[in-house]
Amino acid sequence: MDGQTDSTSRWLGAPLEQLPTPALTLDQATVRRNAERMRERCQALGLRLRPHVKTHKTLEGAELATGGTRRGIVVSTLAEARFFAAGGFDDILYAYPLPGGRLEECAALAQRLQAFQLLLDSPQALALLRRRPLPPGKRWLVWLKLDCGNGRAGVRPTDPGAMSLARAIAEEAPEEVTLVGVYAHCGDTYGCRDVPAIQAVARATTAAVLDFVTALRQAGVPCPQASIGSTPSCSHPVPEMAQLTELHPGNYLFYDLQQTLLGSCKPEEVAIRVLTRVIGHYPHRNQLLVDCGWAALSLHGRDQAPTGCATIEGHPQLRLVGLTQEHGQVEAIDGRLDFERFPLGSILALIPFHHPSPPQACATAAMHPVYYVHAEGKVVELWHPVRGW
Repeated sequence: MDGQTDSTSRWLGAPLEQLPTPALTLDQATVRRNAERMRERCQALGLRLRPHVKTHKTLEGAELATGGTRRGIVVSTLAEARFFAAGGFDDILYAYPLPGGRLEECAALAQRLQAFQLLLDSPQALALLRRRPLPPGKRWLVWLKLDCGNGRAGVRPTDPGAMSLARAIAEEAPEEVTLVGVYAHCGDTYGCRDVPAIQAVARATTAAVLDFVTALRQAGVPCPQASIGSTPSCSHPVPEMAQLTELHPGNYLFYDLQQTLLGSCKPEEVAIRVLTRVIGHYPHRNQLLVDCGWAALSLHGRDQAPTGCATIEGHPQLRLVGLTQEHGQVEAIDGRLDFERFPLGSILALIPFHHPSPPQACATAAMHPVYYVHAEGKVVELWHPVRGW
């Protein structure tokens, strides 16, 4: 048992109010329901779910998301890929532009796993793979990354170069490189204000991907898979998505405040909280001080909602107005604070906001070395996320 696991195992069975704060907590039943609902949505569409694990980065979360199969996940870092491979997962897609300086790490994973897959969006990246062929019996498994309006990585499907790149991946050296499919992230759904707008983005992204796949096939280029994803688009999928082969949402296991405001989920479906204790009363400025700063809670969302950087559960009259590294400042949205209601040492539960880049649940989770999973007010599991790149 490593030192970190050993130091936190004593909290198994502890009531939440005894945890050291700030503490990231997850409601076990809610996480499980969220995982089950997303699997059911994909099954109803006849699609495979390839869950993105970058929010939770844990074996336990991925086990739930894959329904116990441990097959078919998306990662954002090579550290995640190695961690999940060591944990018995396979069919891992590294959904990040190929890092040229780390090609040997990719090659090691490709040789270790039955299916380690990469994203490409440039001829230069393909040339890197061609210069580093895998041993006999192994080929680089490649997805072409499409930018269908998100404006991050990817080649635009309407660019002439997209078709030529897909053809090059598929045909230049079929004994070395295989085109698995095309992949698009509809992250622009996070700029929407309601479900109809989200569904319009999902519909447009789906159409762009399918049109490109059709053009490939008409040109004689085989393209078996077509995948899109984001938690907002996959939480309210449109019927057209059934023509794809898989979806790859990620944040949905936890959800957060912004997902609620977007309509991705109901408030009771948000599984994540950050517990914090009141450590100071400052009547002269009408503020409480808490022991949660930006080292434990993302600053994203600070100016996005009346409640500030997070919603304080059960206290709609409170606003988290500021965060320094280890401190948070709480004040009343209107009027004077009733300091007697919040004695020193009392616990507040913060529901993280969500921001288009990155989701706050993702950013907040990345700050915590352990997640305290609870049921009926007591810690029942400890999830230890992988860290690093």
